[in-house]
Amino acid sequence: MDNRTWPKRLFALDVSRGLAALSVVLWHWQHFAYDSAGLSESFRLEQQPLYAPLRMFYEEGEKGVAYFFILSGFIFFWLYKDAIKSGRVTVSRFWIQRFSRLYPLHLATLLLVGILQIIYVAKNGSPWIYPLNDAYHFLLNLFSMQAWGLSRDWSFNGPTWSVSVEIFLYFVFFLVARVRLGNAAFCLVVSCLAMVGSVASQGAFITSATPILQGLSAFFLGGVVFYFTAHITHRLPSLKPVVHGATVLAWVLLIVNFYVFDFGILFGSSDILAKAFPIYVLFPATICSLTLAEIDSGPGVKKWLSQISWIGDITYSSYLLHFPMQLICALAVSYGLLQPDFYLSSTALIAFFVVLVPLSHWTFVGFERPVQQWIRYKLKR
Repeated sequence: MDNRTWPKRLFALDVSRGLAALSVVLWHWQHFAYDSAGLSESFRLEQQPLYAPLRMFYEEGEKGVAYFFILSGFIFFWLYKDAIKSGRVTVSRFWIQRFSRLYPLHLATLLLVGILQIIYVAKNGSPWIYPLNDAYHFLLNLFSMQAWGLSRDWSFNGPTWSVSVEIFLYFVFFLVARVRLGNAAFCLVVSCLAMVGSVASQGAFITSATPILQGLSAFFLGGVVFYFTAHITHRLPSLKPVVHGATVLAWVLLIVNFYVFDFGILFGSSDILAKAFPIYVLFPATICSLTLAEIDSGPGVKKWLSQISWIGDITYSSYLLHFPMQLICALAVSYGLLQPDFYLSSTALIAFFVVLVPLSHWTFVGFERPVQQWIRYKLKR
């Protein structure tokens, strides 16, 4: 697939990824309503701050993880598949790049959460939110294998389960690319089979293959989106307005469904536009549309997108840092520095993000990027 007409970096996709990460953070705001037995029976979703305008994120913000997987598949099939297939990217180079990108901050936050949980247990007698912080689950987290069907329950920095799945997907992707598989039809078949397997395994916990299957389905769906987008770019440019129009319509339908009229009434299920629709329609259309729009945009738009691309830069750090920050807040409650219901205040919500976003940017600039460059320099990759 000849993509020499594409930019070397698609800033619009970076920005969308950062916004998806922040939507997951917002969905996790309910963590503050947990007690030793789990989510408090008195908790009401609509009591959370600024619920009316943020309802879509409070209820379905977790879908941001599915967006990560789809976008990851899109980017890896775009940037790496042919390079791996031709041998230009070797197995050592591929894994050094992945290790240097993901592992340093993962290790740092794993150790931080471990220390904070020790302090929390000493004060409260049990861990906060994620119960299994023992040596066995530490090793699983250390090797990013906590979502590979080996865990007995949630542990340590729980949101990193998706990082664990992502690493598993890298193994699968590299193998597929190396043996010269991975065309559009292959991606579609794998995505569909994994989706069927995921649906069949619903109800099982993280010890099952469900997270892996969900990741496989979304990642290879991203591959399908890449091939579709590239095909439109090179052979069917007349379809671009159709794609943009369909994407706008999909977003309008979703927003109307949450804030104006529940279309589920018409179909007998209130989840009709909240569950599968974003993953299998809205997200693929959005990625395709953003890519096509940036490719066709003028220098002014590209410059503006590059200036706000820092939103994408904070994706990984905001995703990994938000639970440790929440745990620090839970400790503050334990020591009487915050009221137990502080999280119901819109001021608290805003303050949390006011701290998280700059901290995430500093972490990217001052830790993630320098350590990544140092590792690659030392290993010459």
